Amino acid sequence: MVSRRRGFGTRCLLVVTSGGLLVAVPAGAQDREPEEEAATLERVSVTGSRIARPDFESASPIVTVPAEAFDETGSPTVEAALNKFPQFVPSADGTSNNPSANGRAQLDLRGLGSEATLVLIDGRRLVPASGTGVPDVNIIPPSLIESVEIVTGGASAVYGSDAVAGVVNFKLKPYYEGIEFGGFYGQTGEGDSDRWDVNVTAGTQFAGGRGSVYGFVSRSERDLLTYGERDFARYPLFYLGPGAGITGPQNGFVPAGSGTIEEGGAFFFTGPGQNSMSQAAFDSVFASYGFPPGSVLFQSALGFNADGTLFTQGTFAPGSVVNFRGERDPFFYNSFRYTYNFAPPNALQLPLERTSFFGRGTFDVSPTTRVFAEALYADYSVTQQLAPTPAFQEVMPATNPYIPADLKTLLDSRPNPGAPLFWYKRLSEAGPRVAENRYDTYQATVGLESDVFDFWALDAYVQYGASDQKFVQSGNVLRSKMEELTFAPDGGVSVCGGFDAFGLGSISQECMDYITVGGSNTVDVSQLTAEVSMEGPVMSLPAGDLRMAFGVFYKRDEYSYAADPIASEFLPDGRSDILGFNASDDVDGDESNTDVYVEALVPLLSDVPGAKSLELGLGFRYADYQAAGGADSYKAELLYRPVESLRLRGSYQQAIRAPSVFELFQPQLPANLFNTTSAGDITDPCTAGSPERTGPDAEAVEALCLAQGVPADVLPDFVYRNDVIQGFAGGNPDLEPEDADTLTLGAAWTSGSSADAFGRWQASVDWYRIEVKDAIQQVSADEVIDLCFDPQTNPTYSPDNQWCQYFDRIDGIGEIVDVYGINRNVAGTKTTGVDFQLDWQRDLGPGTAGLNWLVSWLDSYERSAGAGAPTVEYVNTIGAVGAFGVGGSLPEWKWTLAASYAWRGLDVTARWRYVDAMDDGEFADFEVPSRDYVDLYASYTLSPGILDGLTIGAGVENLSDEDPPIFPSYVQANTDTSQYDVFGRRYFLRLNYGF
Repeated sequence: MVSRRRGFGTRCLLVVTSGGLLVAVPAGAQDREPEEEAATLERVSVTGSRIARPDFESASPIVTVPAEAFDETGSPTVEAALNKFPQFVPSADGTSNNPSANGRAQLDLRGLGSEATLVLIDGRRLVPASGTGVPDVNIIPPSLIESVEIVTGGASAVYGSDAVAGVVNFKLKPYYEGIEFGGFYGQTGEGDSDRWDVNVTAGTQFAGGRGSVYGFVSRSERDLLTYGERDFARYPLFYLGPGAGITGPQNGFVPAGSGTIEEGGAFFFTGPGQNSMSQAAFDSVFASYGFPPGSVLFQSALGFNADGTLFTQGTFAPGSVVNFRGERDPFFYNSFRYTYNFAPPNALQLPLERTSFFGRGTFDVSPTTRVFAEALYADYSVTQQLAPTPAFQEVMPATNPYIPADLKTLLDSRPNPGAPLFWYKRLSEAGPRVAENRYDTYQATVGLESDVFDFWALDAYVQYGASDQKFVQSGNVLRSKMEELTFAPDGGVSVCGGFDAFGLGSISQECMDYITVGGSNTVDVSQLTAEVSMEGPVMSLPAGDLRMAFGVFYKRDEYSYAADPIASEFLPDGRSDILGFNASDDVDGDESNTDVYVEALVPLLSDVPGAKSLELGLGFRYADYQAAGGADSYKAELLYRPVESLRLRGSYQQAIRAPSVFELFQPQLPANLFNTTSAGDITDPCTAGSPERTGPDAEAVEALCLAQGVPADVLPDFVYRNDVIQGFAGGNPDLEPEDADTLTLGAAWTSGSSADAFGRWQASVDWYRIEVKDAIQQVSADEVIDLCFDPQTNPTYSPDNQWCQYFDRIDGIGEIVDVYGINRNVAGTKTTGVDFQLDWQRDLGPGTAGLNWLVSWLDSYERSAGAGAPTVEYVNTIGAVGAFGVGGSLPEWKWTLAASYAWRGLDVTARWRYVDAMDDGEFADFEVPSRDYVDLYASYTLSPGILDGLTIGAGVENLSDEDPPIFPSYVQANTDTSQYDVFGRRYFLRLNYGF
């Protein structure tokens, strides 16, 4: 019988296999194997191929992460350990509050997106957690993992859609006999950010060893940590340039938050129009405060003091904040710009509560056939917390009774004094916005493994998984309720005592209760998969057996999103009624596919001069999608061993990613699309004085502006007025699969089976190139507008150009509206780099020393928004607007170096993590410094005696207590919270006791 079972349950050692991989093997397992099994060839399926191998060799680069890597981190979630490896670009995790994935944790290989990284459990798909098809690795308890195999490059010929950047395969403990208790507790050096986990594993054999069953259950919690509890995140910062600010690196930053302030404010246009106040009225009002006419810079945003007077909010020019009479934060207040500090209540670590269960049973129904069943369950909640709701660009009649006298003077100076007032206010009286995201996820699998036709292996399974989710929100506000009060002749006095939007704390609790509303959105995600495959020798060739694998795979994804009724209401002018969390609408869609595949391993040479072995691997897969149509993927791999200790390998793979249910069927809803860079630059090329209108093609640019609807009499002095554009965003049922070409070339050396003077060692180096074409993307408003006016993508400046068709302008005004930000097959990405791995072990003194060094060099990362669009290089950048949010750090160098020493029951590990310096994505002259982190971990296993089986472990992460770097184009908290350590020094303790 061919055995595919691997044991565990005892302390593991790191060993080097003949395939050049770092793997975990039970200590002393060879001594405990029954003789009849020890003599049997054990073929083990390694991620990246359907063909089981006796020697673990693979033509694709594979890194194996042992279970110890998860013990040596102070986190109850798996992404915290994996994101330390250089192959990953840290994505949404426990620090991703906003932007976020509703508390889900995701993995991103090579920075190509979580959608392009296929996550498996024991070679089978993990149930998705959203309509994007991306699973949430929060549901996998680290204590349950035996190892994780990471494959770089496309693997769609083997696994189907989504394996574009690579595969992450979690191998769970296959069986257990006995009982083991585990526990973990950790907190930071500041005494906060507590995390703990308790778990128990129990298993046994039955029916004379023919059957086995085990179960695992754990409970984990992670406490809330807010921005206000860390100095670097307590105040949001804005970059002005070296020496132009008052704080931060090179004094280039000023404290600056949201322009939507608690005191409230009014917004006037600065150019011609019905909402443009006169300069004379502006000077007159500020002269009444003691400022001579002309001494106050004319500004369009004016705030309200408690006494009814007005103040300017500033333009980031020194001294531009004038007549502010409120309380001044000694650090946050400055004369550059008066803003609201939204940072303190935001979650820096999202609180987590999780209960997990896993069970597995196997039974040998005959000497050649085994049936199995397993179930994974997780019930958990993750809470997001944001600053109170900002109300911006709200509308109020000029007759509102609460309008202060000085504001009335300015309103009356407009060409149309009766035009509505545009106002804004941070609604702090409603409290912070809180979203409790509750997940109830399960996955069940039944299947069989059988040896048929002598040496062939048959595998078949059916798997069903589902995630029932509920997102409970508080702190939302309804525009319709606000406007009911502001448009009422008495200002809402008869409803709630009066809605006064002018000044700090001006809104009564009664009126705030009237306009505030909660919300509850529900999601149901499910996935059904079934697969039958066979693998074995087809014929004998001079160099060995020709082995093949055949299979049929079926998958059906269903996604249903039921929005709270308040979340899908829109006002007659197209604005969403809800303020706070995003507006949404119901989504209901499904996608299914049937795949057939074949794979072959062809031995070409064996034990001949100049070739210890030469093997060719081939694979082809055809997938038929219900909505996206048919798609092919294929691979060709070559593995050459000139001598025993050297292997040369290369592979070419054509991979695909089919559009997800969400990308296909997400409703196309009105959305606010931002159209400025973080530097505040106007990006409408039709603006007077823009680079386009002053460049060599100025005449053609102006003709295009006129053709799009900018009035001829307005064009000479046309000024783009808004930084938010009303548009549409959503899915596209006409999407096609993405294509990706992946090429890898590498070499691996080993010291052989016996140690030499240098010890046991292996080294590998692999070059990769991944090129994604026709990638699915919602092109940003910035990109759409720029590409319409770019001579490369629109050389004739035609209004019929495809990019110009993605937005409109308001007739008679020329303002941009209706940017169509729907999903399209337009983008392209190409990345190249080199991975290096060194593993070393040597007996040293009374124990054994070890070294593991994983290095990634990113040579290039290029993106294009579409055909004909310019290609932008992002290597060595972080925080590039228009390209990334979370998962936007692309250092040239990144590595992890671990040194260990084992003596008897004592194991000690020191790890050095390095993240290279990068340039800011928008401010190329701003260098984000490198970061070095040192982690220590030690464990001791007691034996023999009454405490035999007890392992005590303790560790510290970020030993030097490094703060994350601050940079201009930050994702959140003035930094990238997923790339850098934001907690400071962390301590943790682990206990395991098994018998």
